[in-house]
Amino acid sequence: MTESFHSSCIQGAKSVLSLARASLSHQLAGRGGSAHLGYPDTAYELPVAFGLTDLKVSTLADGEKVLDLAEGLLRNAPTLENALEAGAATLLAADVLGALSHKDGNPFSPPSVGFVPDSILRKLGIFMVDGTVPGVAVAIGRATDPAAAAAMVRQFQEIGLLVFLAGDVAQQMEKAGVKLGDDFKTFPLGPLPAVIHAVNFAVRAGLTFGGIGRGQTQAMYNYLSQRVKAFVCALGPMDEIGLAVIAGAMKAGFPVLADRNLPEIPGALLRSPAGEEMVRAGMEARGIKAKIVKVPIPIAFGPAYEGERIRKSDTYAEFGGGRGPAYELVVSAPLSEVRDKEIVVVGPDIPDMPKGGTLPLGIVVTVSGNRMQKDFESVLEQRIHRIVNYGEGTMHVAPRDTTWIRVSCEAQAKGFRLADLGMMLYAKMHADFENIVDRVSVTIHTREEDVQRGMAFAKTVYAERDARAKTLTDDTVEEFYSCTLCQSFAPNHVCIVAPERLGLCGAINWLDGKAGYEITPTGPNQPVMKGAVLDPVKGAWDGVNAFVREHSRNTVPGFNLYSIMDAPMTSCGCFECILALIPEANGVMAVNREFEGSETPCGMGFSTLAGSVGGGAQTPGFMGVGKHYLLSKRFLAAEGGLPRLVWMTKEMKEYLGADLAARAAEIGMPGLVDMIADETVAVTPEQLLLHLKKVGHPALSMPPLL
Repeated sequence: MTESFHSSCIQGAKSVLSLARASLSHQLAGRGGSAHLGYPDTAYELPVAFGLTDLKVSTLADGEKVLDLAEGLLRNAPTLENALEAGAATLLAADVLGALSHKDGNPFSPPSVGFVPDSILRKLGIFMVDGTVPGVAVAIGRATDPAAAAAMVRQFQEIGLLVFLAGDVAQQMEKAGVKLGDDFKTFPLGPLPAVIHAVNFAVRAGLTFGGIGRGQTQAMYNYLSQRVKAFVCALGPMDEIGLAVIAGAMKAGFPVLADRNLPEIPGALLRSPAGEEMVRAGMEARGIKAKIVKVPIPIAFGPAYEGERIRKSDTYAEFGGGRGPAYELVVSAPLSEVRDKEIVVVGPDIPDMPKGGTLPLGIVVTVSGNRMQKDFESVLEQRIHRIVNYGEGTMHVAPRDTTWIRVSCEAQAKGFRLADLGMMLYAKMHADFENIVDRVSVTIHTREEDVQRGMAFAKTVYAERDARAKTLTDDTVEEFYSCTLCQSFAPNHVCIVAPERLGLCGAINWLDGKAGYEITPTGPNQPVMKGAVLDPVKGAWDGVNAFVREHSRNTVPGFNLYSIMDAPMTSCGCFECILALIPEANGVMAVNREFEGSETPCGMGFSTLAGSVGGGAQTPGFMGVGKHYLLSKRFLAAEGGLPRLVWMTKEMKEYLGADLAARAAEIGMPGLVDMIADETVAVTPEQLLLHLKKVGHPALSMPPLL
């Protein structure tokens, strides 16, 4: 049986190679060897060839080189080693085949998405490094029992795994009512060979976050097996192509669990029935540890639903968002004043509303704990956004007194009530902050007079916090905080979070770091004593540099927090935006990860830039940052600050909006924002320089950056 399995893997690889050659020959005849070959929206050409070979692939003629290399890996002797090499050949040939099929965009019918672009990789990368997405499950084939497979995929979603589906199982899950798509971190890729898009996603993680370069074959295989916590669930009978895909997964270091009688290979190919047992076996095989919070509510609850958007037509109940007053507040109190698990709803509830109705809303979460600090109230309050979005059928937008919550018709039909919203907050506050929170109670108000009265009090609390935040500067604290979450993907990157410089992912500020240390004293957020000042203008301290050297494994000697030109902070790949030097303009540009264009004054879009900035690299003139860092008084302080900003995307300018204008006015340049170009004004250095001269941008008269 084992020999037959190996032989079938090899024959399947030959079949995939034959399909790729036939498709390539057809396109060569019609388009010519110089025609473009590649995927849309990626900086990595054919990612598998990019990561596993030293071949540069940009044309159809280049595709022949990849297929020739794949063919050279094939040997007929039915051994495990040859089967795994056949798996590598399958990966290379399938990536060529996939790129050929994408020449005019996604070739598959909905819900299949085909190739997953770099922008999605980067967005999901944040969740992968912070543990929200603890691993990746890839389901392939056709389930014999669709109901059991659907229950398994839903369990993946509740755990928070990133899920890829290839083969008939994708259509089976759609028919079973499993929610699919980017919003649910569950991607139906297409027919079975489209599983290559899960593999090239993983390879791009190594290229993007791991700092692995083109053709570093063994380094990439090591990264896939050690850093990418992925496993494959092979459902139903597999033909030779399916077995070649399994061999490719094993070659990439992904354990495969099969519900059919295949020969077991310790640590690589295991047998398990589809369902809860396969979930458990896959997670154990990859060492995935996930803290599952079971919340007793009538709807599903988990990270997979965080991106769900509830359209107005699907909305049963709505709160805030300009439709009426609403606020949310977390306050701390002594233990004696908090009754744990007390959830009170004062006023009308969802059953009292007509479909599409609105109500005022006030959410007050009261917490207590021996290690709870008043400074942590805002940290817990920020978590309300994520917690509410974890519900299947609940959507949360905006903080404080601008909050906006929707409840879907589906959730209402399942019996969801406001007390269930309170239970979500209670359970997750306990789970996420167990080291500092001992008791939690939740009160929800829906009567206009109660909400207005509560909002008035909440605004005084917000004002006190804002005033407190203004006193927190880099000069007034003795320690910063590290964030090394991203080292699961970028081993040498160290993020230093200061009061005036948030984390480059935009998800963690100084108070978050402080709270993170209290919650998990041995975790990724550690206090970093600043030590002696080495350079107050560039932002260098000997204590910070010593920490960076140690925790980057001596690969980064240190960095300057306030400079982009001299030893800037390293970047992992989860940054919200990239700052890039524009020498002709004597300034910098900023491009956000949501920007889909490729034309910018530096000649590169976000994905291409990120390919050289990420992976723990320290690149003078380029730096990944959080969007709100642009508003900091320490923004590029060594180079002159905000006046150095000469170009940014229109989307980002609108996102920062009034705050950016206020910061410009604060430095005595109220017209600066209008002087900053965007893609509607300039996409080349020449166009940009012409605009800057026309408006008299201050960067042109500042000291040279080079």
